[in-house]
Amino acid sequence: MSKYNLLLFVIIIAAIIFNMFSGNLLLAIIDVGFLCAFLLSLILIELVALNKKKKR
Repeated sequence: MSKYNLLLFVIIIAAIIFNMFSGNLLLAIIDVGFLCAFLLSLILIELVALNKKKKR
C-alpha cells in the first residue's frame, strides 16, 4: 500500500470509530461500506498488476 492509500485507510477507520462513539450508527454503517469498496478496489488494482506482470 502506498502512503496515500494507508492515509485514506486510517481516515476511514477513524471516521467509523468516531461515528460509533458519537452514536451515529447510520454514518458508521455507510463508512463500513466505503471501507469495503476501498479494500475491493485495492484488491482489483493488485490483481490487474499481477495479470500484467504475468503476461510479460
